[in-house]
Amino acid sequence: MAPSYRPYSGEYQYGGGGERRKAVGRWVPGVWWLSDPEMKRRRRVAGYKSFAVEGKVKASIRRGLRWIKAKCSHIVHR
Repeated sequence: MAPSYRPYSGEYQYGGGGERRKAVGRWVPGVWWLSDPEMKRRRRVAGYKSFAVEGKVKASIRRGLRWIKAKCSHIVHR
């Protein structure tokens, strides 16, 4: 019979007879970073950076379209 306490398995506990059941408790493996302040800060900063990149891409597209419009207008009105 496997022990019911397994510090690194987390998701499942093994009871007697080999059946598997969900672990009971607040700790969920792989989710510890949700409560870690440093990880929250890193995720927030990453979000800010993604918004900045999105803004740069939009501005670049706008400039490109403006250039195409000016070029076409220049050719037509020559």
